[in-house]
Amino acid sequence: MKLNLFLFCNFILFVACNDSSQSIKNANTASEAVPRKTIMAIFAHPDDETTIGPVLAKYASKSDVHLVVATDGRYGVTEHGGLVAGDALVAVRKVETECACKELGINPPHFLGAKDGLGLNGHHNFYVEVASLKERIKEKIEELQPRIILTFGPDGDTGHPDHRMVGILTTEILLREGWANDIDLYYFGWAKDQTKKFPEDWGLGYVNPDYLNTRVNFSQEEEEKAFTSLRCHVSQFSEPAMTEWIEAERNDTSNVLYFRKFVLDSTKIEGF
Repeated sequence: MKLNLFLFCNFILFVACNDSSQSIKNANTASEAVPRKTIMAIFAHPDDETTIGPVLAKYASKSDVHLVVATDGRYGVTEHGGLVAGDALVAVRKVETECACKELGINPPHFLGAKDGLGLNGHHNFYVEVASLKERIKEKIEELQPRIILTFGPDGDTGHPDHRMVGILTTEILLREGWANDIDLYYFGWAKDQTKKFPEDWGLGYVNPDYLNTRVNFSQEEEEKAFTSLRCHVSQFSEPAMTEWIEAERNDTSNVLYFRKFVLDSTKIEGF
């Protein structure tokens, strides 16, 4: 009788352990079956990611975050930087952007290599530059297969033509290729009150808050990562300028950035 009881107890223990092991195995399998969401942030210049740095840092641990830089920044000459326009400046800005991505905890940057100014500055052919960039953006979307794309909206942050153009081309490609229902597109936008913390000569655009339908909060730790990444761009921002920027952001304790999701209405109508 004691032997039978001993065998029965061991049988129960075996079944319980086996079920527990199977449950853990099933949980691990379920976890592995859900891939990390890919987020593609595409901006014009090798420093534009600083605008949404805290958001990129926030999602770095949750998603597969990629920064795509459309232009090479060869004409981003600054008085304090001491560099002339051209290939040397391109090389410096690549290293700075790689540094920024590392500090944010995201993937190394992707450079599409268009000339900044996209021909609007008189240095190159606008139509050639834009046509080439459009195809490179399309190829990068096909390569990365993002679930979400972040970019500038019509206001273009500071209103820079390159900022606006990259957002426009990205939107055009999603509409042209029929990808707009499969990829969530978000335009970054400042609320008017947020622009007041920065110098007026920055010329920041803003969006009516009723249209900023996506709110992203971030932690102080994530913001600090963004500050560290900002300091990578020494060719573009002087020490006083970086200090002023960081102080303005630290004084704003709301720790939130806004986006506007691009939404299509597929309703068929006759006329206007």
